[in-house]
Amino acid sequence: MLSRWLLSLGLLGALVWWLGPLELLDQLSGFSGAWLWLALAIGLIQVMLSAFRWHFTARSLGLDLSFLAAWREYYLASLINQVLPGGVVGDAYRAKRHADQSARRGRAWLAVVIERFSGQLMLVVLTLAVLVFSNTWHQALAGLFLNAGLFPNAVLPTIALMVAGLMLGLFILYHLISRSKRGHALPDGWLASSLQGLQQAFWPVGRLGVQLLSSGLILLSYIAIFVLAARAMGVDLPTTTLAILAPPLLLAMVIPITVSGWGLREAAAAGAWGILGLDPAQGVAVSVAYGVLIFIIALPGVALWRPVAKPR
Repeated sequence: MLSRWLLSLGLLGALVWWLGPLELLDQLSGFSGAWLWLALAIGLIQVMLSAFRWHFTARSLGLDLSFLAAWREYYLASLINQVLPGGVVGDAYRAKRHADQSARRGRAWLAVVIERFSGQLMLVVLTLAVLVFSNTWHQALAGLFLNAGLFPNAVLPTIALMVAGLMLGLFILYHLISRSKRGHALPDGWLASSLQGLQQAFWPVGRLGVQLLSSGLILLSYIAIFVLAARAMGVDLPTTTLAILAPPLLLAMVIPITVSGWGLREAAAAGAWGILGLDPAQGVAVSVAYGVLIFIIALPGVALWRPVAKPR
C-alpha cells in the first residue's frame, strides 16, 4: 500500500516540477464552486445507477440484494476507493460484506466482479470509439507518431488492431459462454462458475440491454462531471473536446497502481492536453478538480456504514 501512496505523490511531484508550481497554482486558483451543486446532483444519480447495476447483476445470479442495500454499500465502497490505494479495495469490501450475509458467498463475490467488468468493458469500448471516430485524436496522434519517427498513416491501423483484439477477446468469451450454456464440457472450478455467471448476467438479450444501458449512463455521468470540473476551472474549450478527452483519462484511472488514480490521472491529462496542442498545466488542473469532485460525491459513504447481518 505504501508503494502506491509514494507513486501517487511521486507522479504529482514530478508534474509540479515539470510544469512549474506557479503555473499550476495559477490554473487551480480559478476554481469556482458554482458548479459543485450540479456535479453533486449528477454524482447522486451516478451512484444510484451503479447500485442498480450491482442489484440487477446480483439478482440475475440468483442472489438476494435489495436496491437500497446496494445503494448504501456502493456509497461506502466509493468512499473507500477514494482514500485507499488501488481503487478496488472498496469493491472488495462490499463484495465481502455481501458475501458475509449471503448463503452463496462465491456468487456474491462474482456479482461484484461481473458488475465491475460491465463498467470497464463499456469504458474500453467508448475509449476505442473516441480514438476511431474523432478527427481531433487522429490528427493529434498522427503528429505524435511523426515526432516519434513513426509513420503517421499508421494511426488508424494501430487503432484498428486494438479494436480487432478487443473483438477477438469478446468472441472467445462469447464462444466459451455458449459452450457453457449448451452444457458442453468446461474446466471445473472458478472458470466454469465465472462463465455461468456471465451468461446469467448478460443473457437473455434483455439483460444485456440493461447492462449496456446502465453502464453507458454511468460512464456518461463520469464524463459530465469531468466537463463540469473543467468549467469550474474556467476552461472554455468546447464541450465536445472535453468529452473526447475524458475517456482516456478515465481509463488511466482504473489501472490499480496508485491511490484512486491520483498522479496517474494527472499525468494522463498532461499528456492528452499536450498531444492535442493544449496547455498541459490546464489539463492537470482540470484533473485535480475532477478528483476533488469525485471525492466530495463519495463523502456520504461516511454515514452509511451498517453492521453486517449474518444469514440465518
